[in-house]
Amino acid sequence: VRESLLEAQASGDGSINFELQPDGSFLVSGENPETAIYSVVGRIPAREFKTIRLDALTDKSLPAKGPGRVAHGNFVLSDLAAEVSETEDFAHPIRLKFDSAKADHEQADRPWLAKHAIDEDKKSGWAIGAQYGKVHWAEFSLSEPLHPSKASFIRIRLSQQYGKQHTLGRFKLSLQSGMEPELKIPESIAKVLAIAAEERDENQRKELLEHFSRIDKSTSKLIKQLDDLMKEEPAKPELQARVIVQRKEDQRQTFLLRRGEFLEPMAEAEVVPAGFATLPPLTPRQPQAALADRLDLAQWLVSPDNPLTPRVTVNHVWRILFGTGIVKTANDFGIRGDPPTHPELLDWLATEFIGAGDTGNQAWSRKKLIKLIVMSATYRQSSRHRESLLAIDPQNQFLSRQNRLRVEAEIVGDISLQVSGLLVRKIGGPSVFPILPPGVAELSYAGNFKWDVSNGGNQYRRGMYTFFKRTSPHPNLITFDCPDANLTCVERNKSNTPLQALIGLNNASFAEASRAFAKRIMTLPEIKDDASRLEVAFQMCLARKPSGGELSELSGLWLAARDWYADHPQEAEKLIGEFAVEGSTSDNTSDNTSDNNNAAWITTARIMINLDEFITRE
Repeated sequence: VRESLLEAQASGDGSINFELQPDGSFLVSGENPETAIYSVVGRIPAREFKTIRLDALTDKSLPAKGPGRVAHGNFVLSDLAAEVSETEDFAHPIRLKFDSAKADHEQADRPWLAKHAIDEDKKSGWAIGAQYGKVHWAEFSLSEPLHPSKASFIRIRLSQQYGKQHTLGRFKLSLQSGMEPELKIPESIAKVLAIAAEERDENQRKELLEHFSRIDKSTSKLIKQLDDLMKEEPAKPELQARVIVQRKEDQRQTFLLRRGEFLEPMAEAEVVPAGFATLPPLTPRQPQAALADRLDLAQWLVSPDNPLTPRVTVNHVWRILFGTGIVKTANDFGIRGDPPTHPELLDWLATEFIGAGDTGNQAWSRKKLIKLIVMSATYRQSSRHRESLLAIDPQNQFLSRQNRLRVEAEIVGDISLQVSGLLVRKIGGPSVFPILPPGVAELSYAGNFKWDVSNGGNQYRRGMYTFFKRTSPHPNLITFDCPDANLTCVERNKSNTPLQALIGLNNASFAEASRAFAKRIMTLPEIKDDASRLEVAFQMCLARKPSGGELSELSGLWLAARDWYADHPQEAEKLIGEFAVEGSTSDNTSDNTSDNNNAAWITTARIMINLDEFITRE
């Protein structure tokens, strides 16, 4: 038995508003603070209760329909506390104790479980990721049943201390005599059970019989034996025909389905090939054709009358060049996405892209479009931050400067190979296998994959040619946020972790690049002194001259490394490997061919190619 609180009232911190709904729930609005405590007070009848139930409900006024108020709809219930009193002023309250809790769904990545809302740990609680936009419930069982002798008052506090506005948006509190039974029924079966028994058709009755036969102890063993026998059934002598040409005659009709039920097509609602109502109509290229086909769709996509395709393409190119698109929501150009920051610019670029503008660009040429953008004054601006623009344009929506962004994962390796002189610029061909840390290939599925490092220079090709093993991808790519190559990715994640710096310093491929870079620096024929050599190396890496302080730091690093390796010759020999440089010159040491000199340059080169500015487009 479940009963709602009588005459319930809710209150909270600051300017939070609570609106009582017809179903007894509270809809929260107004201020959404970082953390919050909700207090709900109501009367309870004189009967026994064993459980407090919290329903987290959805609402169209909430972000992502809730039930939380954070942008993606989650919430974190850090603590639930309750107390009862015979008087409305709670002069002598009795605090209730809980012994267990459960919920229909719990976020498992930390984990965020319902039981953490009744323990003493304030840093955990109940959350629902990633089941946002859905109704959820949690039940908290009392250590001792609540059986007031007369009508009493109860006060329940919902503490939400995780921060970042992870608060409840719509909720309902109720008391019940026990916990809901843990009966897990598939959604399809629940839909059939919701239909009156006399109204179920033969297929629905058969579905119910099969489901409960599999969970009933008296029949489940027989069902399993039948399944095992069916697995041994020989394959039927049939061939599947694959249709590779669109039908010209006897084309399939498609209808809207009543409530989504595929067995109930609505004969009065036939669906025909068409475009969006807000875009130009999709018409057959042949007037006598009844319906448009795939070629008509292809021509419609690139029609000059269709503005969507060139706008999306232009925005994609702009996002790569500036870090942020003119439309920030690159995956949503609809009314729910962000509007363009510069709509006239987006339209003009789209017109130029399809060749309908006045610049003479070749129609649908991405190279021409990129050239047009990168030669503009807007693109060529400095990315240096200006304090005067902080209050006016903190997100740089007015394009008053260029954006600063880290290069993509594949390019991180490319630029280290390029500055070292190892990069092979061959275009096309099969995937290649660059250096891989030991043990990574063995992590693949079944551990039967062998990673044979390419040779003949193929191991130094661009990152886009690196072989992508789904179950064991190359760590250089994954660490720098390369997406799974098996899935569509509209926009990559951007992270900044210590692991990225560790890979840049210690990964075998970057270590090899630093050796080659050091060799390149030391063999420059036109440079005779170390100070000039350091300055040129800095320019090779960052495309600018070093400041006096930067050059001093590099010189100190080089000298410290040379002295250290002079005292540790075995470590110098191990670091140098096959990249030892004979006959190099130095104005700081009399032994020009010494291992410590070579090792010092490798160490300095390794630091320079691991600078944040090295992998960042300024």
